[in-house]
Amino acid sequence: MKRWLVSGGIAVSVVVAFASAVVVGMILGAGGIAVGGTGGGTSPAPRGAPSPWAAASSPSPSASPAAEVEPVALFVGDSYTVGQGASSPEARWSTLVAEQMGWQELNVADGGTGFVTRRPELERLNYPEQLKSVERNSVDIVVIAGGQNDFKSLRKNPTAVFEGVANTYALAARRFPDAEIVSVGPSTPWVVGLEARALDSAVRAAAADHGATYISLLDPNIVQGKLVNKDGIHTTDAGNAQIAERVLATLQADDQQAGARPVDILTSR
Repeated sequence: MKRWLVSGGIAVSVVVAFASAVVVGMILGAGGIAVGGTGGGTSPAPRGAPSPWAAASSPSPSASPAAEVEPVALFVGDSYTVGQGASSPEARWSTLVAEQMGWQELNVADGGTGFVTRRPELERLNYPEQLKSVERNSVDIVVIAGGQNDFKSLRKNPTAVFEGVANTYALAARRFPDAEIVSVGPSTPWVVGLEARALDSAVRAAAADHGATYISLLDPNIVQGKLVNKDGIHTTDAGNAQIAERVLATLQADDQQAGARPVDILTSR
């Protein structure tokens, strides 16, 4: 069933070691350098309220007869994946990707969360908790996106964040052993600094370790300029469309390389 090629192919230990070295250098010598937009604490990491479209929440796998035909794609992430900043749920990048790939979207993302960052006071779940909120073996694709809300934790305790990333992907593989995993790396509307690079390296390594398809939003940086909303943090409809285009470029290219098969659950439209 596996059809997607892993991008990068870098050994996990090498990448995590590199990421650790980057963070050590960041802590010892970064000083006033803007790192991922959070240097000096002047700019908050992406935060978001619960989905602004609560009445139009994503369907459960058993919500309609279509679920029996379309593969179910679970989206785990933060406010970017919730779609905060988009004009409607139809305009968020996860929904655009699901529509083009012929997937039924199950979006459980929570604003202000990450691999380790959680917001219990707002009843928001971090990524492992989001994965645990969905019944085992109930989805066909798992998309794990973001991580920028962990930048602050990365500066304080990089080991905990790196372990959190690795544990999240291991949990996804255990809970949904037959599902394809798609890894959409962290993004930032600010300078792509050491924090962003370190976390992105850890995500890339975890994705490689579990045979996931990795997609970078930093090379080149996609969230910038007019694609950033007036709040200076979240993405506009155009920004969501650009993220969707970046993700689809990899997924659909892999479809073409593998040769589309009607019986394969990952055949795109």
